[in-house]
Amino acid sequence: MHYSYPVLIPISIILFVLCTIFFLNKRELFAEEISRTAMQNPILLYYFARVPYSITTESGDVTGLVASPAAQAFRRAGIPFQWKKMPFKRQVETINHNKKMACGVGWFKTPEREAFALFTREIYQDRPTITLSKAGNSKLEGHQTLASLLSDKNIKLLTKIGFSYGTYRDGMVEQYAPSKVSVPSNNVQMLQMILAGRADYFFVS
Repeated sequence: MHYSYPVLIPISIILFVLCTIFFLNKRELFAEEISRTAMQNPILLYYFARVPYSITTESGDVTGLVASPAAQAFRRAGIPFQWKKMPFKRQVETINHNKKMACGVGWFKTPEREAFALFTREIYQDRPTITLSKAGNSKLEGHQTLASLLSDKNIKLLTKIGFSYGTYRDGMVEQYAPSKVSVPSNNVQMLQMILAGRADYFFVS
């Protein structure tokens, strides 16, 4: 297995998403209103298992590069919360429906999501994104840029359903419409798919 580097872009930012509460106008929410409501009903903190960003420990707690600072922010603010494991696509749908007092951790900020969700400042700066492929896959030889890679219809991109890879990469994927397989799997399962030859590469940071 090897790492290829067709993408040279600025550091990606993983963001902590603050959702809305019940039927209130989300653009008019204030921190004191959130805190007051949360004292009666802890905020649900949605996450999906993704090493090393969000990891469920043997004790049932959730830690990681993104999960830990999110939890710390709630504790410092004195706002009760409860972790809830949920597939990413379902998180987006649930927060978009705006019926629960909940937040999602580890979302990329995109124009589509800003239409229904409020974002905090970034809580973690990710490392540059690269592509991961199987060693010896000659299909990827000669590609030095993301545009070249995505425009080659003979190679297949593997993506996670409902997941954003940042505005830049999402826009490039939409522009070049590469051959693609989308799955609900985690990174480890996606790696196994690459090794099995079901796809040629995927994005990882």
